[in-house]
Formats: sequence, C-alpha cells, structure tokens
Amino acid sequence: MSDGTVAQVIVESPGLFMDKPFDYRITPEQLRFLRPGMRVVVPFRKDVKPAIVWRLHHVDAVSEKIRPIISVVDESPILTEEQLSLAQWLCDRYACTIQDALGAILPGAFRVRGRMRMVVVDDDSVPDDVRSTRLWQWIAAQRPDEAQVMQAFGDKARHQVRGWMDAVYLRQELDVRERVQQATKSFLLPCVGPDELLAEAAVRDRRAAKQAELLRALAEAEQGELLWSRSTYPGSTVQSLVRDGLLRIEERTISRFTWDDKAIPSTPPVLTEAQERALQQIRLSRRANGHKTVVLHGVTGSGKTEIYMRAIEDTLEQGMQVIVLVPEIALTPQMVGRFYARFGERIAVLHSALTPGERRDEWMRILEGRADIVIGARSAVFAPIQNLGLVVVDEEHEPSYKQDESPHYDAREVALERAANAGAMAILGSATPSLWAIRMSETGRAKIVSLPTRANRKALPTVELIDMRNELRSRNKSLFSARLQEEMARTVEMGKQVVLFLNRRGYANSMLCRACGESVHCPNCDISLTVHKSAAGHVLICHYCGFQQPYQDVCGFCHEPAMRAFGIGTEQIEEAIHRMWPSYRVLRMDVDTTRKKGSLKRIVDDFEHGRADILIGTQMIAKGLDFPNVRLVGVVAADTMLSVPDYRAHERTFQLLTQVAGRAGRADTEGLTIIQTYRPEHFSIQAAAKHDFAAFYREEREQREFFAYPPFCELAVFVATHTEEKLAKGAAMRFERELRRTADGNALSVLPAVPSGIRRIENQYRFQVVLKYEHWQDVQQSVTAAYRLVKERMNRLGGTCRLDVNAQRIG
Repeated sequence: MSDGTVAQVIVESPGLFMDKPFDYRITPEQLRFLRPGMRVVVPFRKDVKPAIVWRLHHVDAVSEKIRPIISVVDESPILTEEQLSLAQWLCDRYACTIQDALGAILPGAFRVRGRMRMVVVDDDSVPDDVRSTRLWQWIAAQRPDEAQVMQAFGDKARHQVRGWMDAVYLRQELDVRERVQQATKSFLLPCVGPDELLAEAAVRDRRAAKQAELLRALAEAEQGELLWSRSTYPGSTVQSLVRDGLLRIEERTISRFTWDDKAIPSTPPVLTEAQERALQQIRLSRRANGHKTVVLHGVTGSGKTEIYMRAIEDTLEQGMQVIVLVPEIALTPQMVGRFYARFGERIAVLHSALTPGERRDEWMRILEGRADIVIGARSAVFAPIQNLGLVVVDEEHEPSYKQDESPHYDAREVALERAANAGAMAILGSATPSLWAIRMSETGRAKIVSLPTRANRKALPTVELIDMRNELRSRNKSLFSARLQEEMARTVEMGKQVVLFLNRRGYANSMLCRACGESVHCPNCDISLTVHKSAAGHVLICHYCGFQQPYQDVCGFCHEPAMRAFGIGTEQIEEAIHRMWPSYRVLRMDVDTTRKKGSLKRIVDDFEHGRADILIGTQMIAKGLDFPNVRLVGVVAADTMLSVPDYRAHERTFQLLTQVAGRAGRADTEGLTIIQTYRPEHFSIQAAAKHDFAAFYREEREQREFFAYPPFCELAVFVATHTEEKLAKGAAMRFERELRRTADGNALSVLPAVPSGIRRIENQYRFQVVLKYEHWQDVQQSVTAAYRLVKERMNRLGGTCRLDVNAQRIG
C-alpha cells in the first residue's frame, strides 16, 4: 500500500449494481492533469470500460488491489463541476441512477469505446510455423479483440492465442474511439514569402507542374492560406513541398453545424408601455435579493420574446451567459432566426434534431466559451454554460418539458435549480401559465409580471363557439360547421391564411363494426389501431408498437362487411379540404409529416412565406409559432382533449385552445377563431373563448385543491412491466406493501396497485402504484428503497420497473 490520490469513476454500464463510483489508481503522470469530468478507460472485471471521473480524493493508503486507469481520453474536462453536481441532484430528485443522470446531461456523441486489440509482434523471435498459420495472418490483418477471435475461429483458438501471448508473439493494445470524432479540415500555410513562392513555382513549371500550380495559388491567396482539397492537390504534391520547407499543414477543428437562414440584423422595436413596465420589474427583481424567478404572463402576441431579448442583453452586458428553452423543436427555427438577427453567432443551438456531429460541435462551442446564448428544447437545460446569468423557459406550461424516459426530469425544475445554484435570474413565460407556476407566485417563490395587451395594440381575436349538436340537427354531417366553411372560403379569397387545429393525427381513431360494435385492436397492445392513409389506400397502425395491418371492411368477429372508420384525424381533415376546395394549397404538420430531418422547418417556412393557404396541425401549431398572415383559426373538435383520462385535461384544453386561438390576427389582420364543440358550456372552453385566464384558474384551482392534485401535492407513479401479467401485478403489489410497511402514513398516501391506463404495450403487461405527498424529501428515502428493492428483483425475472417522480400524468 502507498499514500496517494484515487479517482472515483462512474463506469459506463447499466444496472443498479453499477450505480456507484469505483476507485482506480492514478499514475504520477496522470495526476498532473486528471480532473473530474474527464472521460477515461478503465479495466473492469475481464473487460475494459469507458468511464467519467466523478471525483478525486486523497487516501492514506492505496491498496495494490486497486487497478490503475488505463487511458485518459480528454485533455480537459468534458463535464463541468457544476454539471457533476447537477447529476447528483438529478439522482436525488428523480430517483434515477448516476448512469441515467450523466446520460441525460452528456450527449451520446461523446460516448467512447475502448477495446483491447491483439497486435502481432513483427520480429525474428516469432517462428515461421507461427507466421504461416491462417489465424496469425488474420490477427495481423484485422487487429481483433479476443471476442472477435473466438467468433471467427471458435473456442479452439483461445488456447492458441493465449499461448502466443505468453510467448510474447502477440501483445494487447488499447484502442479508444469516440462515437463521433471532432471534425477537422487541413489548411496549407506558406513557410516563406509570396515572392519566394512564385520563384519556386517558376523553377518547377516543367518538372512538377502541380507543385508549381499550388505554389502560385498559395502566393495569391487573399487570406494567405488555402483550404486543402485532396481532389485538387494530391498528398504527394503537398508532402514534397512540406519536405522542401515551402509550406506546412495545419489541422483545424471545424463545426458541422450550419445556419439554415442567417437572418438579417434588425433594429429592435420600440417597447410598448406594458413591455417597458414588465422589463423594469424584471430588472428590479434581478437586483433584489429575493424573487429571482419571474413568471411572465403575457397574452398571445404581447411581445414576450422581445422582453426575453432585452433581459438577455442586460445579462451579456454583465459578462454572463444565457440558456433559452423552447418546448418543441418546431419552435426552434423561428426562435433561432429572431435571435440570430439580434445576436449573430453568439448563439448555439442544442436539440435532438441535430446530427450527433452537429450536437458535439455545438456542445464544444459552449464548453469553450465561444457561445454566450444557448437555445434549444428540453435537453438544452444541461448545456455546459459556466457563467450562467439568466435562464428563460418559453411556453413554460407545455408538458413536453417533462422527460418520458429515465431520468424523468422536468426541465423547468432543472432550470430553476441551475439558476438558484448560480444566483441567476429565471423567467418562465407563457400566455397560459401552468398552475404550478401560479402556485409558486402564491407561495412567494416567484413574482408575476404581466403583459395584458398585444404588442401591436390590436385586440385579441374574436372567438366564436359553434355547438356541433345544432349542426347535426340541421343535417350538416361535414367535419366543418357551416360558419367555419364560410369563413375559410372568405379568408382564402382575401389572400389570408387559415390554421385548422385537431389534436389527433392519422385518418380516423379506430375501425368499428356497425353490426356487432367490435373494434380492431393491436395484437401486441391493449389499444385500438388508428386508421392512416397510404399510397395503396388505408392502413391500420398502432401508435405504440408500430404494428400494421391492411384496412378491410369485413369484421373479424361477426364476419359482416360492416367495418367503418370511426372518429377523425388530421389526414381526414386534409382529404375533406381537397374534396371541398380542390384549388386550395394545404399543408399538414403532425408527427407523420415531420419525421424526416428538415421537414418541419420546410413546412413552417412554406406557410410563413405564403406558399399555402391552409395549415392543418396537432398541438405542434399551438406552441408559439408566429404567422402574421393568419386571419382565421378553426378548432375542429375541442372535445377530444376534454375526454382524455388525465387530471390535467381541463388545464390542457384551456391552454391549447387559448394558444391556438392566439395564432390569429397577430399582424394588421383582425383575427377570428372558431371553436367547434359538443360541450360549449364547459368552463375551460368558456374561459378560453373569453381569453379569461383568471376565471379558468379560479375554477380549476378549487377542484385541484379539493381532490388533492398538483400543485397542492406531488405525484409519483411506479410502473412494473413484464410479459407475464401475474409478475407485473406482483411487483406493483410488492412495491405497495413495502411502502405501507416502511413509509410515514402522514407524509405519503399510497393508492392501491392497479392496471395502467393501457394495460399492455408491446406484449408487456403494466401495473402501477400512484403516490401522493407534499414534499419529496419527506418520503424520498422510503420510496427509493422500496423502488430499488422491487426493481432489482424484477430485473432478475426479466421485467422492468420505472418510477416517475413529480409525474405529470397517471397511467
């Protein structure tokens, strides 16, 4: 044993067994530069594994049994100390593993792979009879690892290989590769002046014309350098000139990220009185000791983005950095365009639609301090900002800020945690703030700042409610009421645009037999198949597992030709418009039309530039997109959102209706919104029609408080899944029993184990337990212990468990 420093590392491998740091010895050379947050490769069991240095700590005695780090991948940390602390906070807050936390923070592009390759020893000590074998020659050519040798030659090769290694005919060499390499380009720079280059070119004209051509090009280059294109100047040409001391090669790191549209810099608009007042309140809050969190409640079109920009300018003037979160990738192109016009390439973009290479390059720009403003969707909250002064969460009410997979983090909470740790300002902006945000203001954790009027001083759009029961009585069986049809035609004739909203994709919800009432279900999931259009007609698709089957009229139960599509989706709306108005130009924005990279931006650009008359979309179109030429918004079926079995259904209905209504009349055009519904008397629809947030909040707050739902408590949802129903049910019941035995009944309410809302998905049965509590820290220890106990057992049985802390939905 010896005195020294030990590195605690997080080894990249799944499983609860791995959810802890492991000690590794540091060599004296490594000690000079090794820091927490660096990637390393370590020996683990009989393999080598990539890892992250978690921390360094001094010990009085380093056991000889502690193995050394094999290789250090980075020259400087890829994760900051603050990000490592944030990873620990994620583990504590969301009951996830350290691996899951680090995986959420660090993009997958930075993953490394370490393999011990076999390399032949090429010297006279190797006998000819060894060199002549097929196995030896294959190893010399392939440089494989041991597993590849066994795969190619079988177990019989194991003894032979190990014998050669003992005889030192073979050796092992660590090969470390990043999943995505940094991108570089080669530049040619002169080692002598232009006159000497031209003189050398004249000398080489006859015997080396290509060299002469390159020397002249370099002498005449405006920047005094050339980007080396190997198709233009072969390697042999360049290397000859390098050997002669006339030029040198310089490798430079480049970014793969390209700006699609570099917006022209614009003059900031003059603030309205309401905007000026709001900005001053934010500035006062920034200077105050308390209320560093502001809820910016501004009606649609009130100019919240301009307030964000002014607050960002204040932050940059103080030499600090900014994170701006948007709820959907759909919003990123418009937001980035506006920010680029103001701040240029000081901004960086992070979201899941970037390629791994682009994401890596943007991450490095931020980490190295070459970008001051980070814009992106949920995961951008983890950007390696090192001098944070402001976090903006736009459209904070959107559920997309909550992560579905482990760790089940809420980006809004993470943003507030980062802001608090850095002493930074946080702005949560929305036209329809969540009850969570309003509750923060009521309890003194945030301050509300209001923008009650539109920035262009125009009135909010007129909203008309159409009772679809009356349309049926008048024998109108169209998807569109007579009033909506009339206004759609008028709007297009005026040269204005229409937005139609329906929060269901596909052609129809399901297939229903009119003879026996049966519907067509997915064989793998307990859910009806959705009808979609295809080139060959219609097809039935499961939105959970992707199962498909052909559309057919004959019922599989009663064998009557009575199967019909039931319900509506965005595809059916598109078909109806083409049938009624063949000349209208129509675009559709939903998950099905935006799968390919760039397709979403293309749809937004086409509609924004007037290349379509009507845009049909799901909730994507309700999230902050700004289309100045839209006069009419039509909500085709408001009731679909109310019928969702979710305690937030009323809130989501009000938010979506209010947000989508706000797409109308955002410029000089007077806006009109028509909401079609079978429940026009419902309070959330009434409040949305009147733009009355206060009325909605009073009603919804009363119900939530009475039934003890968030924000008056917090929910956690445990879900056990297994191919055998009894094992999934047993795991959920075991979790329930453990909590009833160990938890404080006053601090935690445990609901009985029941099947999930969709009992089976991808042939996995799902059972759940819902927990209610006021403060997570009061129940964290007992809930986490029960979760790990059941999860470990389920892992052995081939099932899975997950725990969603601060759950936003049940089922």
